[in-house]
Amino acid sequence: MGQSAFRVPWFSWGPLTVVSTFVALSALWVALTPAGDQTELTGRAWEQFASQDPEVAYLFSRQLNILGFLGAGFGLLAAVVSVIPYRRGERWAWYALWLFPVTVGGVAARMLIDQYPAGYYYAGITTVALVALLIPIRNFLRPRE
Repeated sequence: MGQSAFRVPWFSWGPLTVVSTFVALSALWVALTPAGDQTELTGRAWEQFASQDPEVAYLFSRQLNILGFLGAGFGLLAAVVSVIPYRRGERWAWYALWLFPVTVGGVAARMLIDQYPAGYYYAGITTVALVALLIPIRNFLRPRE
């Protein structure tokens, strides 16, 4: 069910697998790196902030852990879907993978609005994912036989 008569070319599923793996790894970095090493504070160090308001610092640190692990899981799931069912040409996988550039593109847009340089990294990943998904669009939008 959902099978297609064609296999998706490697230059579509390959880059999609690579960028989704990059997202998983960068999100894992967010989850595992101490909050003080990835948080910019104006006018004070993380240690000062954490000592002045330990509860907020703790909650912020846990939020980064949770978001990082969620992002890593999302990237890993996208990589697995792109390398197995999408590669086989399963239509549902193509539709499901559109969530990847939409989500990562939203992250990129938010970061760029906030003038956070990592937004360019995520914008590049979004562009690669969009191009990769557009390569076989005719095959997926063709009426079923």
